Amino acid sequence: MFKSLEQFCSELQGAEFDLKWESERTYCIADKMFVVFCPDSKSSNDVKRVCFKVSSADFIALTDRPGIVPAPYLARYHWVSVETESALSKSELETLIKGSYDMVFSKLTKKKQQAILSIPS
Repeated sequence: MFKSLEQFCSELQGAEFDLKWESERTYCIADKMFVVFCPDSKSSNDVKRVCFKVSSADFIALTDRPGIVPAPYLARYHWVSVETESALSKSELETLIKGSYDMVFSKLTKKKQQAILSIPS
């Protein structure tokens, strides 16, 4: 299921794929990450976990659930790491990833937001 979420991310307005840290598959908006897909190993395309930004309230609630932990290096910015596919349904993951996208988008300058909104879908 994690792998199928990449298609969802690529369809968000202005989202761009980027490969960071040699193997982490990220989706960004205006060069700001909103989701990271972490592979099993540097040579694998199999996704081991997915990380994204959430609100502070969601951070507390989600990290209390089995299979979800604070994201390494990004927890102080309220990023979570979903480590098991059964921790959340596909629709829950899509909703949370869209929320991450929206949070990152809202922090962009008005000029960047307008540029993204003017990109044909």
